[in-house]
Amino acid sequence: MGFAVRMAWREMRGAWRHFFYFFSCIAMGVGAVVAIGLFASNVERAVTREARGLLGGDVEVRVSHALSEVGQTVLQSVSSRGVVLSHASELVAMAATVRPQPSGLVTQIVELKAIDINYPLYGSVKVDPSRAVTDLVAPPASLCRAIPESHGPENLPLASALSPVGRGSGEGETCYGAVVQESLLIRMGLSIGDRIKLGQAQFVIAGVLKTEPDRMANMFSLGPRVMISRAGLEAAELVKLGSRVRHRYLLKLPASVPVQPLLYELRGRLAGESARVSSYRDAQPQLKQFLDQLARYLGLVGLTALFVGGIGVAMTVQAFLKGKLQGIAILKTLGAESRTIAATYLLQAIVLAAIGSLAGVALGIGLQTVLPRALAGMLETDLLDQVEFSSTLSTASLPPILKGIGLGLLTTLLFTLWPILEVRKIRPVMVMRRAFLASEANPAKLSEGRRIGLAAHWPRLDLPKLLTAAVIVAGLAGLAMWQAGSWKIGLLFLAGLLAGVSGLLLGATGLIRLLKLLPVPRIVSLRHAVGNLSRPGSQVAGIVTAIGIGVMVIATVSLIERSLVQQIGEKRPADAPTFFFIDIQPDQAQGFARLIHSRTGEPAPQLTPLVRSRLHSVNGQRVKTEEDGEKERETKDEQRRSWYFTREYVLTFLETLPKDNVVTRGAWWTRGQAFPAPLVSVEEEAAKHLGLDIGSTVTFEIQGATITAQVSSIRKVEWGNFSTNFYMVLSPGALEGAPFTYVATVRVPPQDEVSLQQAVVAAFPNVTAINIGEVLDSFARILDRLSLAIRAVALFCVGAASLVMVTALAATRYRRLYEAVVLKALGATRGLIARSFAVEYALMGTVAGVIGIVLASSLSWAALRYVFDLSWSLQAGLLLIELLAAMLLTLAIGFLSTYRLLGMRPLAVLRQE
Repeated sequence: MGFAVRMAWREMRGAWRHFFYFFSCIAMGVGAVVAIGLFASNVERAVTREARGLLGGDVEVRVSHALSEVGQTVLQSVSSRGVVLSHASELVAMAATVRPQPSGLVTQIVELKAIDINYPLYGSVKVDPSRAVTDLVAPPASLCRAIPESHGPENLPLASALSPVGRGSGEGETCYGAVVQESLLIRMGLSIGDRIKLGQAQFVIAGVLKTEPDRMANMFSLGPRVMISRAGLEAAELVKLGSRVRHRYLLKLPASVPVQPLLYELRGRLAGESARVSSYRDAQPQLKQFLDQLARYLGLVGLTALFVGGIGVAMTVQAFLKGKLQGIAILKTLGAESRTIAATYLLQAIVLAAIGSLAGVALGIGLQTVLPRALAGMLETDLLDQVEFSSTLSTASLPPILKGIGLGLLTTLLFTLWPILEVRKIRPVMVMRRAFLASEANPAKLSEGRRIGLAAHWPRLDLPKLLTAAVIVAGLAGLAMWQAGSWKIGLLFLAGLLAGVSGLLLGATGLIRLLKLLPVPRIVSLRHAVGNLSRPGSQVAGIVTAIGIGVMVIATVSLIERSLVQQIGEKRPADAPTFFFIDIQPDQAQGFARLIHSRTGEPAPQLTPLVRSRLHSVNGQRVKTEEDGEKERETKDEQRRSWYFTREYVLTFLETLPKDNVVTRGAWWTRGQAFPAPLVSVEEEAAKHLGLDIGSTVTFEIQGATITAQVSSIRKVEWGNFSTNFYMVLSPGALEGAPFTYVATVRVPPQDEVSLQQAVVAAFPNVTAINIGEVLDSFARILDRLSLAIRAVALFCVGAASLVMVTALAATRYRRLYEAVVLKALGATRGLIARSFAVEYALMGTVAGVIGIVLASSLSWAALRYVFDLSWSLQAGLLLIELLAAMLLTLAIGFLSTYRLLGMRPLAVLRQE
């Protein structure tokens, strides 16, 4: 072992430049893995540290309707124990300017939040000017009188108007304030001090909202946040019977009151309210789930970069060993065993992998500080803005760093085993290698006995190689499962990667065989390029594989993003509605229909009744609450099934089958049919997860009351048709007396969108208009940000592939140099040699690009078909760009790696022969 250590040190000291590509390949992959690991670790630590602030309290009671008197009594009884209570209501509303702007009356959909004087219980709401948010949403009446209706407070500075001295003036007059996000001011052309109208009340914009600790994390929001007081919400008259509103009762517990007992008590006492009761430990589950999934996906992309780097490592070791054939033969002549020499080079690989892994750690630490900033604008949460992602090492940062180093070392070990195993085949006779190779190179000179001997040895199995191959495959599978955190995802990832590598290797082999079958080109540069590709020992397979994997990852991300944007946004149905109008009250339905008819000239809009409910029982068996079932969720399938039981259902009653719905089992009721008992039609996926069939019974709970319906049909729903679709549709009359509202779909020309929205808001302030185009634009922006983050990590694959290509070209540098000077000696010009190299690189880049985009098309088809349930379309323009990029990348790297060879003089090289 001492000899192996000394030899390894001498080899590295004398050839450190050659090994630069070795640890660079590892550094690229480890850097991506460490960056993603640190990002996920920092987010998890931030969520844990800010848990109470993210929830808004120690305990949250959330309901989709106002609590009954019994529920209010329960919360009041808890307050007597020293518990501080805060009530916040969240809903979607329409904001409008009080007086017309130069462009007319401006309206904007907003996410409204009404708070009380105790808000926030934890954390802090940062606003500009820097004052308590409760003071800004309830400003003094003097401010309302002093501000002109169409201008800001030039005559009365806001800071002085909100001073304690000013609060005593204006007795008898009520003034409502609003704190808004800056995006609302930009969209509506307003500033601090201007007024907006929400429902039936006017509000003075008293401040700009910067951070809100407990805002629910969503992929996108319908509009900017507007925060008002509870008194302002009551004055606006936006909350009516059946309105879509989320009430959140937040509790701050004294140190003497434990969380868990109170949690279980409230769940039991509020069971009849259909309330969700959770603690701060369950804060922001959507945020944590989304970030976990994102980190897992990005981590697998980073692992791909690490595996591509492993290919570069294997090629580097193989090329290095080829240059050491004579030295290894001499060592064996002097008595060195194969295992001693293998240990020498394996030790070298581990040391270099450690250096590369440490460099990758430094690269990952730098990159992970960028990821939060790139993703902060994508989530409707202030967590990523509030938390500082430190680049310094800490105890919590060690696990992802150690994991990255471990992945780097293990990947290097797995990818170097195969080339180092070739040391066994090197014989001492290699000292006289020229004569030996000359005889081996001409099979015609082999004796008959020699050929018989080779044939006799051919069927033998190389047991060490088989065992090494098994170890490599098992090791790669283990690394994939370790990084993915799931054996299923890890094995699927490895299977996909092996399929991609196999396809690329087959393509490279096919290229070589095709070139050998083609007639010899007459053009000298082309003939020389074809000869370089098909000669023994060429690195075509490694280069094509590495470049192709990089192209595959980038192209797959691009294809999925482009398809989602086009199919959900640009290619929506021609008859898709322009607006969804929600929260239309029953007594407003006729007036709303008349208004739409007068503005558009079209027949009355389609009004669909809505009732919000939860499942009470299925086939007579009581449904467990979300909290009861949370501990039982282990697999993704179980989580999906539980979601169908615990989610909130929007019910409706219709006479005719909804648009694009197809009854797959049972029968839809006929018009005018009498219903002795309520019937229900269930969407097929919901029926599958709920265990429903024709004749099954479902009991719904609607604000404490229950209604039981029998399943009469099961439907297949086209969710992407931009119509109002439902999981559950009840028979006419089934919801008689239930508190329902209407939703209307309206389609108007683009030039009439603004005027119609303004007219509806002016006539029915409580009605909210959702513009489909704006929602789709918001979704497209989210996809852009998400794909940007994924592409940034995927670029590590391209970087690793580029290093692999450079490594392969460096491995054949001397052969290329020798060929170049021989051609020069025979009269070839630099231009001729450069053209031959360019043709060679272009062919490799083309093959890698074509196979990469074919694999990317297959992967994107599978993702769109089985994950997003969307159709796949050929993106010819995008694929052509990816192909050209692969060719240009290969040409650029090839030129930069070999251009110095063109200037070498023949005598300086040939003198050594």
